[in-house]
Amino acid sequence: MNACQRTQALLFEKADGRVEAAERGELEAHVAACPHCQQIFTAWTSALPRLRALPIEEPSAVGLRRMENEVLRQMQAAPAPRVRSTRWLALAAGLVLVAAGTAIALRATTPQPFARIETLQGRVTLSGTALSRGAIIGPGGVLEIAGEGEAAFVVGRAAEIHLFGPARVTLDGTIPGPRLRLDSGRLAVHIEHRQAGESFVVATTHGRVEVRGTRFIVGYNAQGSYVQVDEGEVAAFRAGVTAPFAVKAGETFSLSPEAPPPPAPAEVAPAEPAPRLCPKSSCTEAGARARKAMRVGNPARAIELVDVALAAAAGCPPEGRCRDELGYLRAEALRQAGRIDAAVSAYQALNRPGATRAMRQNALYAAAQLQRQLGRTTYARQTFEQSFTANPDGALAEEALAALLELLPPGSADARAAAARYLARYPQGEAAARARRMLSAAPVHARP
Repeated sequence: MNACQRTQALLFEKADGRVEAAERGELEAHVAACPHCQQIFTAWTSALPRLRALPIEEPSAVGLRRMENEVLRQMQAAPAPRVRSTRWLALAAGLVLVAAGTAIALRATTPQPFARIETLQGRVTLSGTALSRGAIIGPGGVLEIAGEGEAAFVVGRAAEIHLFGPARVTLDGTIPGPRLRLDSGRLAVHIEHRQAGESFVVATTHGRVEVRGTRFIVGYNAQGSYVQVDEGEVAAFRAGVTAPFAVKAGETFSLSPEAPPPPAPAEVAPAEPAPRLCPKSSCTEAGARARKAMRVGNPARAIELVDVALAAAAGCPPEGRCRDELGYLRAEALRQAGRIDAAVSAYQALNRPGATRAMRQNALYAAAQLQRQLGRTTYARQTFEQSFTANPDGALAEEALAALLELLPPGSADARAAAARYLARYPQGEAAARARRMLSAAPVHARP
């Protein structure tokens, strides 16, 4: 260990006045003569009081559970550590043990509340009393949101709920088995898988949803109540029906009974059906909020906002470009969240009749890039080809053809054809030199 490393290893002790006299003189002499160590020591001593003055925020039940799971996972996966006698490693190990011990101690000594408010916006009340962040809710509490407000809260063991107003929900049941009664509004749920003996139920006027661990939305629209599943699978029960309906990821299921229309009176021509009354579009607002969530690094929140906006308009006439833009935002958020396969599917879903050519090309190009990133060369080539075909005069047409040149095996008939097509359209393009080399390369004939 050189002088700088040894000095920096003692900076924590020096800042707290714990360095022995024999070492303190040597340490101060080195700091005075070394600009680099002096800069580090000055920054640390300036920041330490401010760090210690920051309030300690109690972690949520979900956060504690995730911390415990992550510590256990890393302890099980990590190889046997090499013993190294440095103060830095001792300090790091101490911090890990303190964090893990604090999480376990908090869970052991603090009774877990049935439900607790994490964040809220607008007027949120519990049985008529205004709530604030951190408020505790017991079984039987009625949570109401006026107007366009929203609230995020944790229920039972590791069940994260977002309620979007105007809404009314009754919280009941126990910590192992919460039961929510949604009378109006929409709620988005993300829960960890249930353990033996645990359950989670969301009921509406028209039925109920039972889950063991997934991400989904339950809400009301003009046709009644519905459930939309983003991850996993739920069991949906319509009122009066004992057999469950399995609703899987990507599916939306109506909980409302599908009653047949009454017969028309005799000798009277059936009247024209009344136009559907759909909720006012919040597409643009949802898009703006989703972009804001992505800018601050919260893609899960962006996905949730988009899903709620799309589900609210389920069954209504399509809103054209705005709905496609929401779909594109959802794909981007999935990509940001690292859910690459889901992002590819979301991009490809935008290649639909009625979508603009520019939207189709952009979405297909993004999907092809991810397929190439995953090493799925054949699928990437097909999707780049689809991207070009969707809008041959579009902004990404040249990029799609150039990407094909990179993926096709040199000397193959497909590569030569792609190179000729590129040069015919873009003789001075950025990939023109590559295309000419591919045309001049000796052809590789397939074996008979």
